[in-house]
Amino acid sequence: MYLIKITGTNRYYRRLGNQVHQYVDDIEYATVFRKWKQAKQKADILHAAISPIGEQINFEVKQHKFYVLKNKHDKGYMNQISWNAPKEEAKFFAEKEAALKEAEEIAIGMAKVGIDVEFDIEIQS
Repeated sequence: MYLIKITGTNRYYRRLGNQVHQYVDDIEYATVFRKWKQAKQKADILHAAISPIGEQINFEVKQHKFYVLKNKHDKGYMNQISWNAPKEEAKFFAEKEAALKEAEEIAIGMAKVGIDVEFDIEIQS
């Protein structure tokens, strides 16, 4: 998986809409690209859009391993409501510990209402 990072500020690119974006400090909220080429093209577009206004901002594409919670049906966890999403739409965790904590919190919460659920953690790279 690939991220776009601003070299001077160590912030990450986050797509909010078609032409709307922001830069975030927390890697968990960064937009993840599956292919290096897609991330590089977007970084080049961002740089080209900012350069004419005199800003000296540089972007780099960084590879990062992410973790996804996967249930017994090989489906991914998206949010508290949907834990049967396709893995491509699942929530990514930048750190394994965050994924483990979320899996534990879900299991405890679901056990309180009589539902047994468990997840494996799968690396997405």
